[in-house]
Amino acid sequence: MKPSGINQNYDHVMDTSVIPFTAVTALLGFLLNSLVFTLVISQGRKSYHYLFGAVLLICAIWDLGIFLTMVRNQFESELAVYGYVVLIPCVFLPALIYNFTCNYLNINKKRMIILLWAICIFSFIGIATGLAGRISGVIKYDWGNIYRLDPLLRVGTLVSLPLYYFALFASCYYFWGAYKRETSALARRHILYISISFLALAIALVKTTILFEIDLPFLLPAGMLLNDLFAALIGIAIIKHQLFDVTLVIKKGTLYSLMAVAIIFIFSFSEHLLVTYIGDIIGGHSTTIHLLSIAIVIAIMMPFKHRLEHAVDEYFAGKKIVF
Repeated sequence: MKPSGINQNYDHVMDTSVIPFTAVTALLGFLLNSLVFTLVISQGRKSYHYLFGAVLLICAIWDLGIFLTMVRNQFESELAVYGYVVLIPCVFLPALIYNFTCNYLNINKKRMIILLWAICIFSFIGIATGLAGRISGVIKYDWGNIYRLDPLLRVGTLVSLPLYYFALFASCYYFWGAYKRETSALARRHILYISISFLALAIALVKTTILFEIDLPFLLPAGMLLNDLFAALIGIAIIKHQLFDVTLVIKKGTLYSLMAVAIIFIFSFSEHLLVTYIGDIIGGHSTTIHLLSIAIVIAIMMPFKHRLEHAVDEYFAGKKIVF
């Protein structure tokens, strides 16, 4: 048997690691969800782009709220604000996820979609006005603090969890049916990525157990990691398999990045040559030097742009990005 002192020290190390680890995973999730949200919305030609973009945005806000809760954990008066940052947007997730799935797969479930939106809107009004309960005080655990839901809001949150699971598992069921029917290998990969990401999001809900005074601290960072996995899977599918037709964004981003590098190099190199060889004649810091360098950049980049654009198009047409 280990001495009691060793056990106490071990428990202390485990407890103090919860807050920093959760903060890091939450920040990573915020960055990932924000990046993927930008990619999806930039290609927002269809309604499912906006629906899934809204899901990503809410997940990013969720991660931000948890991150602030962790880094400001000792400031108990602030925790209620961060709790509302997490709670209020999340009430729309079931309707958004289910609506996205039906829209993406062309499934006619109008009545269920309307019902889910009605429940989510009423929940939003109830929480925003305080009629459905409030966040008041904090729950003090050995590893840190978390905002406390009053009894009414706690019951409402507990009752709403089946709604989240219904939307996520129903979506996975619909995607599984579409996967079996689909003949295109690329479309099957898209469906698989979305299904697995939704499963990760469903399991990530285990982190809500701390709101019900269930002291299982490892579930909080574990849930945040699964939330990161949700965004990471969608990001990989977008970049590697052109999910949501976001290839154009990658092409343009690559083109403009290469052009920016070329412009900086040509400008700096030409300016250096001009200063070296004719700087004594017209002055090393003369405005003429800069104007001549800009003219050289324009003269070189005009034909170079078209060749670079053609080379980038050929690269993306003939190759896949390999991780």
